[in-house]
Amino acid sequence: MSSGSSQPLTHSLTLPTQLDHPIQIIAAPGVSDSQFRTAIESSLFKQWLKNLESENGILATGSFLLKQVLVQGVDMFGQRMGFLKFKADIFNKETGVKIPDSEGETYAVLTEQVRVPTGRLVLELPAGMLDADKGDFVGTAVREVEEETGIHLTLGDMVDLTAFLDPCTGGRVFSFS
Repeated sequence: MSSGSSQPLTHSLTLPTQLDHPIQIIAAPGVSDSQFRTAIESSLFKQWLKNLESENGILATGSFLLKQVLVQGVDMFGQRMGFLKFKADIFNKETGVKIPDSEGETYAVLTEQVRVPTGRLVLELPAGMLDADKGDFVGTAVREVEEETGIHLTLGDMVDLTAFLDPCTGGRVFSFS
């Protein structure tokens, strides 16, 4: 790791799935040496790297290549890492196209929310309150997706999943955790 005043902080590491392609980890302007070290040594970052290479991980098949990680921000909760924001550049080895590229694939957008009652961060679908006077379920869904993820959708982009509910529930959605 270098810490010159004009040069960005950098670190290089090699993953077992791509031994011939070291990964460059770079600190964005404003990320201090201490924050950068905390980020790359954190269990959160190490777990992310482990997930990439796990059986179901992005790098497991050998089709993709992680080239660079830009550490954009680190928020500490006292001595603990609270939030780590980074951008990863992962490319399809065959086409050279940066992913994600969802051509021909369908995804569900999830947002990570702090849920104090469970004491955990929870991945969930973007959600919100239905305006009582409008009762516009699909319009509310479009608005909430944009508010929580920044993704702009139209009503035509939406699929009403409540149509798939078991009639014995009275058309209500039940949450299980």
